Amino acid sequence: MSKIRLYIDEKLGQGFSIFLNSAQNHYLINVMRVKKHNNVLLFNGKDGLWLGEIDIINNKSIVKLKEAIANQEYEQDLSLYFAPVKSAALDNIVRQATEMGVTSLHPVYTEHTVVRKINIERIKLQLIEAAEQCERLTVPKIFPPISFTELQSINNKYFILCDETGRGQNLHEILKDKKNVALIIGPEGGFSPKELSFAESFCTKMSLGKRILRVDTAVVAALAYVNYYYSF
Repeated sequence: MSKIRLYIDEKLGQGFSIFLNSAQNHYLINVMRVKKHNNVLLFNGKDGLWLGEIDIINNKSIVKLKEAIANQEYEQDLSLYFAPVKSAALDNIVRQATEMGVTSLHPVYTEHTVVRKINIERIKLQLIEAAEQCERLTVPKIFPPISFTELQSINNKYFILCDETGRGQNLHEILKDKKNVALIIGPEGGFSPKELSFAESFCTKMSLGKRILRVDTAVVAALAYVNYYYSF
């Protein structure tokens, strides 16, 4: 079975011929050194996982789908709202959030947020790459940045604010029978007292322990808690 997995943004089905884009073609031919008749796995986040055979015409790759080998899985809705950070830490957040089942990422500008510009298109490519590598069948969505105060107007999420001051409820009490969970992770400097007070009207607070964590570390810790709870 091929270990090469590619995300394709088009319909997948029995007997379909999929024309790969230039980046995917370069990856297969020049990086992975695939040959004609080698196999590759394709997914699109909707139609499951498909096994295909590679055909190479004029140095361009076409994948002919042979069979579905995994059905599309149901995913618990899990959103991550986070304060943007510098590139290395942001790369970690994108990769780790994908690996740990986040379905959507939402940059949030807080009072102490330092980084005010992020490259959404770059993040989209990173999300695809992370999903391909971790053998996930969906790719998380990335949304444009919003302000912290705009969170209050979002009605279809159960917001959990990770409070670096150490105050917060028991994990079991927070997540019991809850759906559409949305974690909020603050910036390196933490939330301001004004923001913590403002959040009380629409958030449940959760503590990540007595130590102050980096943003990318806090993301992993919070998602690990949630994944542990929903694994039972």
